[in-house]
Amino acid sequence: MKLSTLAPLAALLSFAVADFPDEDISECLIMCLSIGAGVAGCASYVDTRCTCHSIAFKDAVGKCLQKSCIKEDIDTAAKLHQKVCGHYE
Repeated sequence: MKLSTLAPLAALLSFAVADFPDEDISECLIMCLSIGAGVAGCASYVDTRCTCHSIAFKDAVGKCLQKSCIKEDIDTAAKLHQKVCGHYE
């Protein structure tokens, strides 16, 4: 792949990562966010331009959290969503 092809992709991903908070997130929550991103067809869970607008992402993350994580993870996910996606809504 040419460098000229990779540069715009790298810029897009670095912007998305910059939007994502640098706080402690449990392994369970990261797992659910990653699963949700895959289901939604997003590049990763830090691809907020994709995840914040995706109902499939939200549904998959919610189901995973209910099934696999503790209440604190669910609370953290809600706060994280507001912090990361609040400006999209």
